[in-house]
Amino acid sequence: MTDAPRYVVNVEAAIYRDGEYLLVERAADEDHASGHLALVRGKVEGIAHDTGAFERTVHREVREVREEVDVAVTDLTYLQSNAFVADTGAECLNVVFLARHDEGAPTVAAPEEVAATHWLAPADVESHPDCPEWTAAFVALAEERRQSLGW
Repeated sequence: MTDAPRYVVNVEAAIYRDGEYLLVERAADEDHASGHLALVRGKVEGIAHDTGAFERTVHREVREVREEVDVAVTDLTYLQSNAFVADTGAECLNVVFLARHDEGAPTVAAPEEVAATHWLAPADVESHPDCPEWTAAFVALAEERRQSLGW
């Protein structure tokens, strides 16, 4: 019997506030996309034959957003999922949500994961030299959805 493929499953949040999105600069020691801008994210962990894994991860990440960058969010809305291969060769499944900033000023609470935080307008995300194309695409999709929701 061969081992079944295993995926790292990430959940990300495009956090919106006053025309801008919160992005984190990934720490230099991160295995994947170090030094690049990214949405706040976390991994699906600790599940076994259960339903609602993404939902639980999103709610856990909402709590961990406060731990990582010290902000609280509301109004989680599913945006999309995609698969990719990380710089380490790990196969990953990514699930992206839109969220509205609720309170708090972002700070780097986990420097081993986050080097800096930035509030950026969608056009500034797209033109930022440290922003990978997938992060810019996630923010563009979040902005489109946000506008359709009337936020």
